[in-house]
Amino acid sequence: MKKLALLALCLLSPATLACDTSHLPLSGSISVTTCSPKQDATDCVYASQAVYEYMEAVPDSDALFTIGLQASPWRLYDGDMRILTIDEIADAVRPKLDGKVERVELIASWSGVSPEPGVPSLADQVSKALNGFPVKGEDGFLWLAKDGTRRTTRQAFTVREGAGSYFVPKGSEVLVPLAAGWPAYVQDQVAEDDADMLTRAAAGWDVFFLCPDKALAGFEHAAAKGSAIAAYNAALMRLERRSEADRAAALALLERGAALGDEKSRARLKVERSHN
Repeated sequence: MKKLALLALCLLSPATLACDTSHLPLSGSISVTTCSPKQDATDCVYASQAVYEYMEAVPDSDALFTIGLQASPWRLYDGDMRILTIDEIADAVRPKLDGKVERVELIASWSGVSPEPGVPSLADQVSKALNGFPVKGEDGFLWLAKDGTRRTTRQAFTVREGAGSYFVPKGSEVLVPLAAGWPAYVQDQVAEDDADMLTRAAAGWDVFFLCPDKALAGFEHAAAKGSAIAAYNAALMRLERRSEADRAAALALLERGAALGDEKSRARLKVERSHN
């Protein structure tokens, strides 16, 4: 199997209540096993590090090309929590389809689930961009085990003991979106001058709490505090809404990102202006 690992390396969160889930199959609650490095520094592992190591352990097969990502039902993110477009994913995959690969697998939460009627799953969107090449996604919140095996759950509520960074007992399963989603839970405690953490908090509202509206508000706030990635993300989310007001806001956000030195913002701004 060929791998493209783009998983974020992040940290914590205590309890998760999903939002905006009217079309998602959520129910019940699940408890997450955690530990404290203060009590057991030897056998307590940072969850983000576990995610990285477990992804590396995913079994290889020439017939599969896998991509590890953070994701919500609506969008995909790279390790810096920048939104990746479907075309970007397809462009990254296309050169790797050497005739031996039979299927692409998105190791990303909710990537195989339609977020609402009439909207294809992220996996189906990537497949379409690859002219129908088979692409499989995950059907819920993603968990990874030490040996690289994975499973999904569809809980409406996620509970963990204590507060602070997300650590797991050495060798234990890790809840992948929780490893990236923790900043959303402590967003009110993030310093206003910490634009990167504000951006990660906003992304957490999308990938862990499943609240895209709160994610958008968070990205716009982080953009105002100096995050070019947040400005870019907010712009893409505004463009998805396809209204004139949202388009005008998106262009302003792309201008903000470009002014902060972000090349992707500058390139997308050029494309959008060419459509006027």
